[in-house]
Amino acid sequence: MSPDGLTRETPVSITLTQRLKREKLRILRHLRRIAQSVADVVTRRLFLAAYEVSDDAYWRNCATRHEWRSLGGIIEFSPDFLAVSDERSTPVYLMSIRAASNTDLKRVSIKVKAKKSGVIHEHQITQDSLCGVPVRKALSSIPLKPKSSKGADWHKLGDIYIKLSEAIDSDGVDLVKGKKIADIFPSTGTDSAPHSQVERWGQYWNIDAINVRKDDIKTRYYRELVQSARQLGRPLTLRRMGYRLLTGRLGLAVAFWSQNLWNAEDLRISISRAEADGRLIGDGKRATAIL
Repeated sequence: MSPDGLTRETPVSITLTQRLKREKLRILRHLRRIAQSVADVVTRRLFLAAYEVSDDAYWRNCATRHEWRSLGGIIEFSPDFLAVSDERSTPVYLMSIRAASNTDLKRVSIKVKAKKSGVIHEHQITQDSLCGVPVRKALSSIPLKPKSSKGADWHKLGDIYIKLSEAIDSDGVDLVKGKKIADIFPSTGTDSAPHSQVERWGQYWNIDAINVRKDDIKTRYYRELVQSARQLGRPLTLRRMGYRLLTGRLGLAVAFWSQNLWNAEDLRISISRAEADGRLIGDGKRATAIL
């Protein structure tokens, strides 16, 4: 084979190899999307009830502290934006929305613009299925910047412009069509959130009640394993080892979720008891045992 023949064939083999690599990457991305979709369905089925129960308890306890503004009498939003900083993810602002007048909406689209340091940042929220239960969505396109002073919280948002772009009701009718429904105001409530928020299935949930329940489990283990041994004069070494194992992140997660899969009955009972005793769920401290 002549050198010219090798030269002519080489580009063909390279092109074929590149095509195979692109096809392989495309297949891998497709498989990853399928795996993620399956995981979302499974985890939502197993864990959703506990997140809903914990989030509902938060909203009941904070009902008197939240102001709601109306957008055309169709949806409402809270101007008390939360600035959440999580060391494991990018800090974000959270916006709370709900349907007005206990109506059910199939889909809602909202445009949010914020002016920060002379630059306008825009973010669009799309929420499928919205009712009177508040939902928190991340404004991930609007950046958070720390204040220059040491130890301070995040900068407050500047002027906020919010426009309701779409609101599809249960009959498939767009309640916004032909209307301009918007609001603009100076935002003030954007200090870092004292409560624990975690992102699951495209929205944020408050998990104060979940973490309080885990603390209760930890206290019970200490009382049964460590404290009782001291009272009886028994050796503590093995009991302390067991206590550390059971109250680690994995141990508490297993103990909590073994009682709260599917319907979160144990968490419901715990919250009911706390509310009956007049105790609030959550103490305003950032939790350390986030799943």
